[in-house]
Amino acid sequence: MSAKHSALLIMALLAGTASMQALAFPWYASGEGIWGAELLSAEERSAYVRGLQASASREACEAHVAAHRQRILERAKARGIQLSAPPASPCLSMERMGRFRPDAPACPATK
Repeated sequence: MSAKHSALLIMALLAGTASMQALAFPWYASGEGIWGAELLSAEERSAYVRGLQASASREACEAHVAAHRQRILERAKARGIQLSAPPASPCLSMERMGRFRPDAPACPATK
């Protein structure tokens, strides 16, 4: 493999990694994977996703997730609905993907 082809391959791999970081958890935009999504309107699901994407630190992300979970627990209790235990917070995975690095690309806004 020539040096030119090696450089192109490396650039393509780096671009793919940056895109993965920028689009952390894209399925959330459709409501899939959000714990308690059945108790949220479409706008509330979008707002939750925007809050995740806007989180500048792991701590801010965890606070956003905790507030969401408290809201869901209150709604479920008021409606007499028994929910399964919430899954692990998405913040750890986002951190592992490099989302909270100072140089991390911003997540695009959801539609």
